[in-house]
Amino acid sequence: MWPIPQPDLDARSVYATCVSKTRPAKVKARLELLEDAVAAAADEYEKAAATGSLHALKHLKDQPDGNDPAKGDNKKLTGCYTSRMARKGSAGREIYDQLIKSARRGRCPLCGHGFADTIDHQLPKIAYPLLAVTPANLVPACLPCNKAKGEAIPAVAEQQTLHPYFDDVSGQVWLAARLTPPPEPGVIFFVAPHPDWSATLTARVQRHFATYKLARLYAAQVGTELAALSDYLRGKPYRAAIDEIHDRAASYGNRNSWQAALYRALAANPWFIKSGCLNEWDD
Repeated sequence: MWPIPQPDLDARSVYATCVSKTRPAKVKARLELLEDAVAAAADEYEKAAATGSLHALKHLKDQPDGNDPAKGDNKKLTGCYTSRMARKGSAGREIYDQLIKSARRGRCPLCGHGFADTIDHQLPKIAYPLLAVTPANLVPACLPCNKAKGEAIPAVAEQQTLHPYFDDVSGQVWLAARLTPPPEPGVIFFVAPHPDWSATLTARVQRHFATYKLARLYAAQVGTELAALSDYLRGKPYRAAIDEIHDRAASYGNRNSWQAALYRALAANPWFIKSGCLNEWDD
């Protein structure tokens, strides 16, 4: 997971922009009456997200309609996102594009791998209409990650995936890899909790890792990497090969990238090269 800066956007202003061109006038007037409720919900959300407490916002679920679908306010609010922000040419489309572009190098901050071309609601808009266009609730994401989480809502803190705007675990090394020996040599990625982490943070990182299927995603990249490595090291002395792997392990700025984890595992297990396992990745 890559942390990215929280959008420098005021929730009230974003909402006002999205509803500014609403028609008919009757619907616009109703949405304008909800502006204070939306702004208050956004403020609660930011405070909860900053402390990993999105699960504590249950009182905002299904609001403002509650269990009275006849009012139709919830549908109007979710429409602020689908019709007045995400839709091309809509009043809020510029804000939508700005959020997409906030992804570092265009990559999904949830997995660090896919191309961020969608917006993920950390708390789903269908359950939290008041937060449908709250900037802090909108994260650029790749489509697979967006679909992976779906409409999941954390019931307790441990069930909350990491939030790229509020959670930063990049300062500690937590992604690890394990090499598997013949007859089927391979690499398994997993979370190795940092000793300074609380039980709750450990559970959240593991939840994030499982929700977005990162072990499978990263393992799928290994074949190409190891085949290229095997080709590069062919004919080189064993000591030179080991030095190369150590150099690569130290070269990644993102210490929790799958490549960094892979090379750390290779550096710690020279038997993988010495036994000829690496050659089995050749085409």
